[in-house]
Amino acid sequence: MVAANTARVEERSEAFRHELLGVRRRMLGLSQAEVAERAGISQASYSKLEQGLKPITEATLAQFSNVLSCPRSFFFQPEREYGPPMSAHPMYRKRASVGQKVLDKLIAEFNVRIAHTRTLLRSVDFEPELTLPACDPDDFSGGAAEVAGAVRRAWYLPRGPVASVTECLERAGCIVMRCDMDQAKIDAASYRVPGLPPIIFVNSALPGDRLRFTLAHELGHLVMHAYPSPEMEQQADAFASAFLMPADDIRPELSGLTLAKAAAMKPIWKVSIGALVYRASDLEAIRPTQVEYLWKVRAAKGWSTREPVAFDIPVEEPTLVPGLFEHSLEEGGLSLEELGQVLHMNLDELQRLYQLQPAQPRLRRVK
Repeated sequence: MVAANTARVEERSEAFRHELLGVRRRMLGLSQAEVAERAGISQASYSKLEQGLKPITEATLAQFSNVLSCPRSFFFQPEREYGPPMSAHPMYRKRASVGQKVLDKLIAEFNVRIAHTRTLLRSVDFEPELTLPACDPDDFSGGAAEVAGAVRRAWYLPRGPVASVTECLERAGCIVMRCDMDQAKIDAASYRVPGLPPIIFVNSALPGDRLRFTLAHELGHLVMHAYPSPEMEQQADAFASAFLMPADDIRPELSGLTLAKAAAMKPIWKVSIGALVYRASDLEAIRPTQVEYLWKVRAAKGWSTREPVAFDIPVEEPTLVPGLFEHSLEEGGLSLEELGQVLHMNLDELQRLYQLQPAQPRLRRVK
């Protein structure tokens, strides 16, 4: 009896992915000591398991499944662990005010969502409508702003405001996924993972104008930055500004800009009042003294932190990820419970991560 049980453990241990133990722990915001205590083992033993220095047993695996609130299959996924993104907007400038555990937790969630994306895409034919260009801003005399114009032309975008940045990204084959990033003080992060389309994780708490600029910023990274550089954040900002507000189209409207005029332009161009003031300054559409005055008045009104809710524009909603779930549930014939098994996650957590609603019973006509 004991020998048979040991054999089963050895068979399972060959496929056990020790790195996923650490991913799941960090996703829950737990320390090694906390997991070890809850599992009833020493921290030293747990550390060896997480580093792959000690084989797992069936009993310990069952304990971890319970302590870490996930199916045992979570630890046997054919997935590798990915580190921090090359760029997180606004990168880690505020890292001093954010604990490492908070950042580790978010990166662990990114890993799990990447694995989910890979699994969901296996059952669909994913063919982007648009090509995502690759451009080096150093090859353009106008830098990142000129690159933005090239992308708009490559995508045949009409002049003026971009109707939906999210739609453009999804048509170009990018996965846009909303996440809770407020605690980490990050607006967005992008991943280029082999075998998957580009994935943009974006803070679900962003207002509509900031969301659009953030997505355009991440698009700039995807188009221009195969490798990190000291100038990449400034270049991505310049790209986003030019992509959303092309100079030739918006310059005439920025002449004589006031806060009242910017507020009226906001629902048309779907950018913040602050972005309009900055663009007016960048294009020298108003005098430096006017720019300084507008910044002072804007700050005095408290708009530097949050512009009035009355001026908000609608938040763009991604459609690809909800569509992947809908395909699995309807075309694939899976229940939510079965989908949770496929994605190696308990149902309640899966619903929370992706705002999935329980299926409603369908009424049948009685003849």
